[in-house]
Amino acid sequence: MTAVELRGVGKRFPGVRALEDVSFSIGPGSCHALCGENGAGKSTLGKLLAGIERPDAGQIHVHGVPVRFETPRDALRAGIGIVHQELAFCENLSVAENLCLGALPRRGPFVSRAEMARQARAQLGAIQAEGDLDVDRLVGDLTVAEQQVVQIAAAVGGGARVIIFDEPTSSLSQHEAERLYALMDRLRRRGTTCIYVSHRMPEIFRLCDTVTVLRDGRHVLTAPAGELDEGALVQAMIGRRLEQYLPQGPARPAGEVVLRVEGLSSPPRFRDVTFQVAAGEVVGLAGLVGAGRSELARAVFGLDPDARGRVEVAGVALSPGSPAAALRAGVGLVPEDRKRQG
Repeated sequence: MTAVELRGVGKRFPGVRALEDVSFSIGPGSCHALCGENGAGKSTLGKLLAGIERPDAGQIHVHGVPVRFETPRDALRAGIGIVHQELAFCENLSVAENLCLGALPRRGPFVSRAEMARQARAQLGAIQAEGDLDVDRLVGDLTVAEQQVVQIAAAVGGGARVIIFDEPTSSLSQHEAERLYALMDRLRRRGTTCIYVSHRMPEIFRLCDTVTVLRDGRHVLTAPAGELDEGALVQAMIGRRLEQYLPQGPARPAGEVVLRVEGLSSPPRFRDVTFQVAAGEVVGLAGLVGAGRSELARAVFGLDPDARGRVEVAGVALSPGSPAAALRAGVGLVPEDRKRQG
């Protein structure tokens, strides 16, 4: 018996065909990768399985039973949970309150906080994480990695035997990602089926035993991960070999300098940074976590009122600490935390 089977599943949004005639199956207790370019339909498929969206065509079978979910609660009753890329919690409530939200234990007319804490510790204990988190802490005070543990505990505590992980490491450090991998290994040993959505090739080949590729909303490939390498997987995702997708050619000469940063400092975050960017050039800012990369980008954009130094765009100095001036000069910022800062 399969854990999940899709038969001719389709989904359309106004003006967009998100999924078209998608059919494949996922074995019980496996870690099944769902791969594809942005817009391939991965997240839409995950939302269909989790009851967030409803298919326009086709059938979904869970453990051999045909299902049609109207709400995420329906999906969880059928044993499917999801760990979202954009975590959704009541950040002003505690871990225990979030885990018991919707079914708060009562003693007479009042909420039993002792029972709520006991249930929360039991849910964390089900994924062997009861010693990692204080159930009385506010969720807003947790790291992203700790919030993911809470979301996994909520899914498992709700009876999920299939968990969808939607880009779970996109905001994690390597150390935090390693802890997530270990938690997923424990879940699989218990027989939980994991559906893993990711663009990161090393993760896919480390964690997953089977890979499904979507391209332009259609099913392209389902194969054992051991039969693929990164080149074959990328080719399935983009429809041609990587060297064709990124053809090599002579380096273009750099254009005129469009951004010049001189002696930019904001202690203790960074000090005396100088660089320039030419038209058509891509410049990387590299460093360990905490080295000041994001803080430097924010300062160039004018978001750091304490920054000192000179920032010029096309030879014109920007007013320090003024995002409005940066925008008028044609400077944009895509922040690292798109949910809170985007």
